[in-house]
Amino acid sequence: MNLEDTIAAIATPLGQSGIGIVRVSGGKAFPIAKKIFRPPAGKKINWSSSFKIHYGWIVDPKTERKVDEVLLTLMRAPRTYTREDIVEINCHGGPVPLRKTLELVLRYGARLAEPGEFTKRAFLRGRIDLIQAESVLSIIQARTEKSLEVALNSLEGKLSQKISLLKEKMVDLLSYLEAEIDFSSEDLEFLSATDKKRQLEDLLKETARLLENAKTGQIYQEGIKAAIVGKPNVGKSSLLNTLLQRERAIVSYLPGTTRDTIEEMLNIKGFPLWIIDTAGIKKTRNAVEKEGIARTRSKIKEADLILLLIDGSCPLSEEDRSIFKEVKEKEGLIAINKVDLPQKVEKEEISSFFPDREIIEISATKEINIDLLKEKIANFILKKAAPSSDDLLVMNLRQKKALEEAKKSLARALEGADQGLSEELIAFELREGIKHLGEITGEVVADEILDRIFSRFCIGK
Repeated sequence: MNLEDTIAAIATPLGQSGIGIVRVSGGKAFPIAKKIFRPPAGKKINWSSSFKIHYGWIVDPKTERKVDEVLLTLMRAPRTYTREDIVEINCHGGPVPLRKTLELVLRYGARLAEPGEFTKRAFLRGRIDLIQAESVLSIIQARTEKSLEVALNSLEGKLSQKISLLKEKMVDLLSYLEAEIDFSSEDLEFLSATDKKRQLEDLLKETARLLENAKTGQIYQEGIKAAIVGKPNVGKSSLLNTLLQRERAIVSYLPGTTRDTIEEMLNIKGFPLWIIDTAGIKKTRNAVEKEGIARTRSKIKEADLILLLIDGSCPLSEEDRSIFKEVKEKEGLIAINKVDLPQKVEKEEISSFFPDREIIEISATKEINIDLLKEKIANFILKKAAPSSDDLLVMNLRQKKALEEAKKSLARALEGADQGLSEELIAFELREGIKHLGEITGEVVADEILDRIFSRFCIGK
């Protein structure tokens, strides 16, 4: 990536909408705009101005043919998203005017931006750190108000401040150790062994507290996967529709209607819950049904929670028992469906398979005990991720791994201090810990890691 290039992209989703935006960033942004933008007759533009919106037309300079009626926004560096000159062209939101406007911008000096390149430039230009850059993606992908709130906290720099403060404390301790190493022969007063261990213990506890919240942060961002599993015609699709409060899956009295998995998102206590409706598991020779069942088994392995659904209006079958064996080792909830009908299922036999699990009796079609089922699901999620009081959450696996490495370095440093090892070895571990914290904020990061992070962004952001 060449930071001297001027980049451009369509910054809004393709399709039909009221407005679509072509974004241009770099040293040629204003000269390109001058070539292709025409204000109304008699109007002049002050091109040295910033944060001004101008009405006019995009035209093809070769033919002077109008492309679209637009609003042109001019933003001068350095007070912009990328700390470069930025031009945003607000077009009508159809694919043709956006494409033709982008083609003109590319023709007169810009190149097409790579995925996430605008945000990557904001990072490389020092406007945001890597935590804040990743939080931009978390905001775009936020599924609940709570996950949005947590991501916004990171964008504001609250998590970055916490990591930086922790790093500063480690640097302070390292400076004392290095002074002791360099001036050990001098008649100076150094930190006592007790003070060193106390500071290392405090640093280790602070790092551990951040890591305790990491799982919660990941769940806010990625959600929990819950697979509805059972034999054909137990009401899996009806339950999905009832939980979503809309008709998402086809419901039929004929068994085997669902041939593939369906995933939808629910907001449970601020956490995204991905509900997966699966094909009924049974013996079959039908090739399509076999593929659906294979996908069901794959989703069972991926799921964090199994919602085992049983038809209460008929006795347990060999199909039920076979499914019990498949899901017995997975965490889950058991729901007996169709309690509005005469009951024939034996709960004692179910309990013998799952002695430690509570059985919830529901009716998906009559919405009996659905709120109770949601409450049980919420309790499961809260066991996995207790909400944090300060919402300073490590939001992704990359950040978590770097924090884990920093914790290991601090633990080794503390162990060395307990054993009376040399200051050189303790200082080495502290340097390693500081380096890992720098990886979180992006002060120390390899190019391939940056490329991987920003490749997940859409083009135009």
